[in-house]
Amino acid sequence: MSDKTAIIKEAQKFLARGQIDKAIAEWEKLIKESPDANTYNTVGDLYLKKGDKTPAIESFHKAARFFRDEGFSLKALALYKKILNIDTSNTSALYALGELSEEKGLATDAIKYYLASADILSKEGKKDELLKAYDKILSLSPSNIPLRNKVAEIFKKEGLQIEAAKEYLHIARLYDEKDDVNNAGMYYKKSMDLQPNNNEALLGLSSIYEKTGNPRQAQEYLKKAVELAPSNTELILKYAESLVKAKSFSEAMQYISKIIEIEPSNASARKLLGEMYAESGDKQKAWEEYKVIIDEIIFDGKLDEAINILTMFIDTEPVETRKKLVALYKQKNDYESAFAELVSLGDAFIFSEERMLKEALECYKEALEIHPDDNELKEKISDVKRELGEEYAEPKKSVEESLAEADIFLRYGLYDEARTLLESLKIQEPENADVHAKLKSLYSETGDKEQAVNECIILAELYNKSGNIELREGILKEAYEINPEDPRLLERLPGQPSEEFVAHRGVSAPGAEDYGEAEAEAEFYLRQGLYEDAKAAYQKLLELFPDNNEIREKLSLIETKASEEVRIEEKPAEEVEKPAGTVIERPSKIETPTEEFVISDILEAETAPEFNLESDVLGIFEEFKKGLEKEIGTEDFETHYNLGIAYKEMGLIDDAIKEFQTSKNDPERLISSLSMMGMCYMAKGLYPLAIDSFSSVMEKLGTKDESYWGVKYELAEAYEKNENLKEALRYYTEVYGWNSKFRNVAEKINLLKVHASKPASKPVLTEKQKIKKERVSYL
Repeated sequence: MSDKTAIIKEAQKFLARGQIDKAIAEWEKLIKESPDANTYNTVGDLYLKKGDKTPAIESFHKAARFFRDEGFSLKALALYKKILNIDTSNTSALYALGELSEEKGLATDAIKYYLASADILSKEGKKDELLKAYDKILSLSPSNIPLRNKVAEIFKKEGLQIEAAKEYLHIARLYDEKDDVNNAGMYYKKSMDLQPNNNEALLGLSSIYEKTGNPRQAQEYLKKAVELAPSNTELILKYAESLVKAKSFSEAMQYISKIIEIEPSNASARKLLGEMYAESGDKQKAWEEYKVIIDEIIFDGKLDEAINILTMFIDTEPVETRKKLVALYKQKNDYESAFAELVSLGDAFIFSEERMLKEALECYKEALEIHPDDNELKEKISDVKRELGEEYAEPKKSVEESLAEADIFLRYGLYDEARTLLESLKIQEPENADVHAKLKSLYSETGDKEQAVNECIILAELYNKSGNIELREGILKEAYEINPEDPRLLERLPGQPSEEFVAHRGVSAPGAEDYGEAEAEAEFYLRQGLYEDAKAAYQKLLELFPDNNEIREKLSLIETKASEEVRIEEKPAEEVEKPAGTVIERPSKIETPTEEFVISDILEAETAPEFNLESDVLGIFEEFKKGLEKEIGTEDFETHYNLGIAYKEMGLIDDAIKEFQTSKNDPERLISSLSMMGMCYMAKGLYPLAIDSFSSVMEKLGTKDESYWGVKYELAEAYEKNENLKEALRYYTEVYGWNSKFRNVAEKINLLKVHASKPASKPVLTEKQKIKKERVSYL
């Protein structure tokens, strides 16, 4: 790999000789070996210097992409605005700015950039990208009906009929949610006018007619939808339900049979078929359908529905239904109902043709656990035992049978019964891994972390005894996932930090993922030449992983590079005009383009061009604005301020002033709001009002930093525009005394001195202007 410092030196030599192409070639060597944002930015600047805009923009885009991927959104934003200053119609930059604004929660800024992008894409005929931009716009205000209507109209105008139909469908649903059936129906029909075979619109109209008491018309639209999608089981089921409701059983049967033919396990179809059989009086056939789906209904947690169905078929299938009812009542903690079902089930076993005495005895004994003092039940148990014989004794269940029973308890949520059974098994079979695994699952499900970890530890010891190290490590890892703070795991888990370290840090041990993230951050700083940041990051890593030699090597490398670092002299960046009162974060040291993003790029981001949108697109923004005004309160100063910025950039100066007048009520935003108001007044030619605003800012600024002198410069310019040249010259001179190279202050002073040498003349005002001027103090 080539030496980075040598390449940079060579590039600087070529640049000093004015050989820009050769300098670019050197930088591109660096890009080929180790691409990064700053190098791409430098290459872009060089292309721009030689007037080659296309590759310059390409390089800036690549630099911005790098910054975004590394999480430096402010730098990426600055680069995209830099691109717009070169090419105002660069849709990729506009779209990216929209995304960045959206990520920051600045909805108004985001929609402004998306709309500007959409406006250009429409003119260029790029339909796919245009749709993507409008999707973003709509996602910012999904419930704004007038906004969606405007977008649908634009889609129609662009020839995008299907997309327009989709928007009308969305609007119809929004009205439907508000129970505005008239508007909902109108927009469903609008959608169908553009897309006659739109199934969703047909279903929407069917729903509307059903709500308004016109089932026949609802059924007609539903049937059309089924004809358009003959394999759509959901649609067929809806139509079949409407036929059952209308008592058209024979026709409904055809459609239900079709569903079962396509999807044999379709629970909804079988349920509907069961309902139909039950309504027609054939309970046996109805049960045949319901028993296929009853477990699925229970699994979905619809216990009451399952109980109602089972109760309906007790006479048809007493044993099977009562067994399930017992389990369901226990799951609901309704032990009285469970008791009644157990006794009834025992009676059913006794009076069955097979006379199932053992099964009856089991039911009675289970019922006795609920009511141990029930004498009548005790008598029944004695009678059954007598009939079975005095020597009758229950056979002991095997471990497998007990585990299968525990599974049933767990499936129905009977955790107490499962725990009692498994704990007794654990005493009988202390070294049975299956029992401990089942207990571990039970404790995990019930949230008992301590006992779950305990079972994991027992399992680890059992696996260790049997020599299965892989299973041992796996179960210990699972225990750590259940409760990483359990102190019993520290001595058992390999590669974890000492107890002393964990106690000192007060946190769980760092893992490979923590190391990977921290190492990636440190490596990024090192690659960018940010040695101080890289050093700090690696030192933090060394605290966590003191035995890691790789970290020590990196720290040694940083010390060497920092001492050998060659600083390249750079021509000072040209001053870029920025809004008065704007405070921009500056780096702690002067940086070269090779090392970090220069401050001029950030400053340039403040001067992105304003957009002139077409009337159609502007109409969309107006609808968005109306929707936003309804949502935001007068106390939401930040949103009002951001709105003001967005309106100003779009040339909507009056709207911007209105927003800044609201946001200045926030003490934290007073100075920036007054400053922006001053700039808006300047844009409108209301110079006396601009003077008032900038003067107010000057009074409130405490420290004489760059922001202070920026405002003073703006104030001088306002006086100059208002033809009060004496005051203008005074303020320009004060700025000059602070920094003679600030903006074009020296040129301003020279021009005003020339004017001052001529006889002064008052500005001529029209009557209308005189009236306005007299009103200023009242404003």
